[in-house]
Amino acid sequence: MAVRVRVPPGADPEPLPVQLLPCRIQHDGPAPVAAFLRVRPGPEGELWASFRGRRLGGRELPLPPGYRGLLLREGEPGEPPEAGWVTLTGSFGTITDWGADTAPTPGRGLARALQWGPLAQALHAPVSDVSDEEEP
Repeated sequence: MAVRVRVPPGADPEPLPVQLLPCRIQHDGPAPVAAFLRVRPGPEGELWASFRGRRLGGRELPLPPGYRGLLLREGEPGEPPEAGWVTLTGSFGTITDWGADTAPTPGRGLARALQWGPLAQALHAPVSDVSDEEEP
């Protein structure tokens, strides 16, 4: 089934903060995150917070160059969903990755997964038949 994206006219979609928490929350949608997750910077660029009494360590991870995350919702806000249509409601360029009790290690988990996009582009890029090196 094809899905069509409806982009509202006017300005770019609202930039959104995206949090990847090391727990399951039974909610899908906007939330007053700032009221529950008060973030403090750490000495080595990491972030520290607590959520429901649990200590969290985090790192902001930018998306690879040329990539942008999009938030899509079925149908128009306030209207019933229309089959085959989604509406662009926001975008993001970074993801804050949180770990329980410690900040996620650089180069592991989500940070490592974000390296696959540029790697896949390099692997699938056209290769010329002409060598850059001259033979003696």
